[in-house]
Amino acid sequence: MDIDPAQPVPHPARRIVVRDDTPLDLDQLAATWDGSGRNKITRLLFVASASPSLAGPALTLALGAIKEATLDTKLYEDTFYAYRKHLRALEAGDEQDPLALSWFESVKGHEEQVDREWLEAARKEAQTGLDRLEIELKGYMTNLIKESIRMGYRDLARFQYRTGDLPGAVRSYTKSREFCTTSNHVLEMCLGVIEVALDMANYAFVRNYVVKAESALEGAQAASSGGKSKAAPVNLPGMVAPAQDPIEAAKERERKSVHERLTVAGGVGHLGSSAYNKAAHAFTDIGSEALVSGPGHFIPPADIALYATLTSLACFTRSALKTRVLENPGLRPFLDLEPYLRDIVRAFYDSRFKVGLELLHKHEARFHLDMHLAQHVDPLLRAIKERALLAYFTPFASVSLSRMSSAFGWPEDVMQGAVVDLIQRGQMKARIDQAKGVVVARRTEPRVEAFRNALEQGEKMQRKAAATQLRYVGRPLLFPGAVSAGHGSAD
Repeated sequence: MDIDPAQPVPHPARRIVVRDDTPLDLDQLAATWDGSGRNKITRLLFVASASPSLAGPALTLALGAIKEATLDTKLYEDTFYAYRKHLRALEAGDEQDPLALSWFESVKGHEEQVDREWLEAARKEAQTGLDRLEIELKGYMTNLIKESIRMGYRDLARFQYRTGDLPGAVRSYTKSREFCTTSNHVLEMCLGVIEVALDMANYAFVRNYVVKAESALEGAQAASSGGKSKAAPVNLPGMVAPAQDPIEAAKERERKSVHERLTVAGGVGHLGSSAYNKAAHAFTDIGSEALVSGPGHFIPPADIALYATLTSLACFTRSALKTRVLENPGLRPFLDLEPYLRDIVRAFYDSRFKVGLELLHKHEARFHLDMHLAQHVDPLLRAIKERALLAYFTPFASVSLSRMSSAFGWPEDVMQGAVVDLIQRGQMKARIDQAKGVVVARRTEPRVEAFRNALEQGEKMQRKAAATQLRYVGRPLLFPGAVSAGHGSAD
């Protein structure tokens, strides 16, 4: 099948300069990323390409992660080349970022060196492992044992993923679909494709295979229950509730964990396609089972909290923020990992817009350094500001621009420009009294609206009556026993 070309590391939208006072600790953040696959590596490389301030430490961490989790020698060489290029730029004075210069002074004299021993061993292991798996797969194809062929394609896909052949891994996973005999097999295949597609930033593939995986999960659940729904046990007073079967309980936990992983992957797919409302509902429908059991989410928990916060602020009403974010027990463990996100949501919910916007600006560098979120930061922040402006203005019949500027912490000319933009796009029903510096709401008088509605209903009834009269004009009147003209008797 054809694989859409997608870069393993999405190209950053801008150059992010991180100041000394920015509350961003790369080492602490990288520790929350899963190092068993390529997720941590991909994120570190995105940080390095987006921010010269953090390029040095990000590339250093990436070199270690590549050696630990992959056999991707080409990626290691490319990363080491980027590392040396960054060092040369700092040494020559071409890069003047203060944070980068500080890092350069700290590592001068003991820079990273290329690990040729690992490169040679990795190349040898990659080639011998690939040859062995292909030979085994050819043997399975000759014997025509479907389960062995499926497992052969699965093992080949996982090995290709380790060596950096991501399109090849997707092809191998999808080829195994023909040899899947149960819903669990299909589910395993879909989960593998989703993992690779997320690293490729191929969000169309993610959405497509999340739907297939959810269908397979339902099929697996129906097969495990034999297609029969068990009646709920009846607990009478004095009876002790029967203990749940440990095997059934483990299966239910596993099903919940997989469902939560798919929910998060679907949310990232919607985020990648700019469907922010769907993404917000997906991220706030999350549960915490996958945090304590199973392989964990495709996305680090701290990043799930970040995505949920920004999309919710951009899309949800004030009441929805309370029920789906602040009082959501499933989302609480994720927000606990990033307490400042809860403070941001609380500030907007309490209508303390200046505090909320200042917190967003303070942590904006963190938003732009996330590979899945970076290109959506600007539209999300714009939507958050617009929703905050509308929420502030709605209760008033009129409010001065100076008071609005004070509430948001913006200069008055910036506030006026934002209000004019909302009015021109029809988002805010208001007008600006330039002489008085006041924004006045356009409100309809209830009495005028009632008269207008009565006139519309009267005109509608007149048109209906006229149409009814025209429908019967020219029709002959038939009396009981009469025969219409042009027709003879039945006798």
